[in-house]
Amino acid sequence: MRSAVTSPPTCVHDLVEARASAHSDDIAIVAGDQVLTYGELSSYTSRLARHLGGFGFHSPSVGILLPRSAEFVAAALAVLKAGGSYVPLDADYPVTRLRAMLTAARCPIVISTTPLSVSLPESTGARVVCVDTVAGTLAGMPAASPGMPVHPDALAYTMFTSGSTGTPKGVMITHRGVVRLVSSPGIASLGREDVLLHVSSVSFDAATFDIWGALANGARLVIAPSGRTSTADLGVLIREHRVTTVLLPTGLFHLMVDERLADLSQLRKVIVGGDVLSAAHARRFVTAAPDCTLVNAYGPTEVTVATAVHVVSDLADADTVPIGTAMPGTHIRVLDDHLRPVPVGTKGQLYAGGAGLARGYLDDPALTARRFVADPWAAGARLYATGDLARQRSDGSLEFLGRIDDQFKKRGFRVEPGEVDAALRADPAVQDVIVLADGATADTRRLVAALVPAALPADRDFLDTVRTRLRATLPDYLVPDVWTAVDAFPLTPNGKVDRPALIHLATTSSVPAAEPGPMTAEESALAAIWQDIFDLPAVDREADFFDLGGHSLLANKMVFQVRRRLGIVLPLDAIFDNPTFRDLAAVLRDMRGAGGAGLELGS
Repeated sequence: MRSAVTSPPTCVHDLVEARASAHSDDIAIVAGDQVLTYGELSSYTSRLARHLGGFGFHSPSVGILLPRSAEFVAAALAVLKAGGSYVPLDADYPVTRLRAMLTAARCPIVISTTPLSVSLPESTGARVVCVDTVAGTLAGMPAASPGMPVHPDALAYTMFTSGSTGTPKGVMITHRGVVRLVSSPGIASLGREDVLLHVSSVSFDAATFDIWGALANGARLVIAPSGRTSTADLGVLIREHRVTTVLLPTGLFHLMVDERLADLSQLRKVIVGGDVLSAAHARRFVTAAPDCTLVNAYGPTEVTVATAVHVVSDLADADTVPIGTAMPGTHIRVLDDHLRPVPVGTKGQLYAGGAGLARGYLDDPALTARRFVADPWAAGARLYATGDLARQRSDGSLEFLGRIDDQFKKRGFRVEPGEVDAALRADPAVQDVIVLADGATADTRRLVAALVPAALPADRDFLDTVRTRLRATLPDYLVPDVWTAVDAFPLTPNGKVDRPALIHLATTSSVPAAEPGPMTAEESALAAIWQDIFDLPAVDREADFFDLGGHSLLANKMVFQVRRRLGIVLPLDAIFDNPTFRDLAAVLRDMRGAGGAGLELGS
């Protein structure tokens, strides 16, 4: 008599349930003081899934407005178990942005908490399920999985990214795409012995690998506390939880190599993605951590996080790091404008196909048709036109060569300048605008906005007013780092906008004049740090960290330099709460006076 052959799970939640059935007592999630076993996670999410199913929806998209947390992971798993798909909503996004996302996704249900739910736009009409008040209702629900039949090509989640038309684009990802991402070997072979650290925003597609890469393979998921995480915080988490695997945005990896290399060296696998990996940083890391596998991962959201991977080994004197070869279940082609293969070593646009391909863009068939084209080599199949330029090396690996448009990455997030442009043009105080990128690397790239005021001469508060209104519309990563107001844009001799001249004008005009007079010891030390970070000749006491182009990565550099030069462990949030030079210097003075100096344990 033949034994029954069990087919491998083809849906995300089935992969997790299989791990829960086999090893229910294994720890699934650690989030601060919260510890959940696979069995506990399975029981809770099954009850929540049944509760959601009681509302009578049929495979909808369910919004999840929760910070990075165990509750977010459980909510996402419950939605999948109920036969739905989820839409991650970053709790830090402006209400205007949340409204646009919820309206586009037509979410009948939003899972949140009582405090966070007050920020939900009432106009969406969604039913709110608060995880902090639903415990009593769930207690009477069966703990067995609802067992909803879900096809591998069913929607798993919709991730919104920056859109060139001024509206965020919803990328629809299937179960098949996620299963292909997290199944070994994939980006990295994972198992019960692994501990993954989840540090990305829930609205960043790296969270897909963090969460499902861990839970689909029986590993332990350690969730960094919600909010801003410094490099020192990451080091502590890696050491305390004996993390084995982490996926880091490229800029953060570079910063960790510069400042916390010893912490990274304790890992077994480091995956880097989202921007161009610096060969110098990669070389430093593989030299310092020969027992750790460094993986350079490339891939747009439309191909479920990762398209190509390259295991970095001996770089010798190479100036660039390849993006590697296609992931299992994926195929890559480098083609010309007529969809014909280009010779090895020749530049072309990179196209990707296979199991990771998204269904398309939410309610945008025209854009879907333009970007997801028919595969000339496979009837009925599609290829995604990435917009990235690449060439294939003689060894078969791919080298990234830039973009065919003005899209770029900023701290790992996709930025379409057109979206920022459209938002600024909607401001009645703005007559004309140009938004462009400055900086060539993941560590230096900044978003520059040059504005022509509607009324000349510009009011002295013009830029502050426009910036404040923009922050109420766009998430932080889409708000320009450098601003300038001009009467007219500089032109080249042939009449085109002189973009290099405009960037120079913007970056030099944003530097305030230094205020004369003696400085305190804390001000002198802080001035030296700001001069290094922003390449300034001097610093004014009223200068604002973010007005000068500061962002989260530079704030991390600030924390490191303050610790190194002054011996003060400055919380990362202190910079965001006290962004002016004068106020931050006062914080340093108060911390020193209160005994705030000293290095953290294990530094």
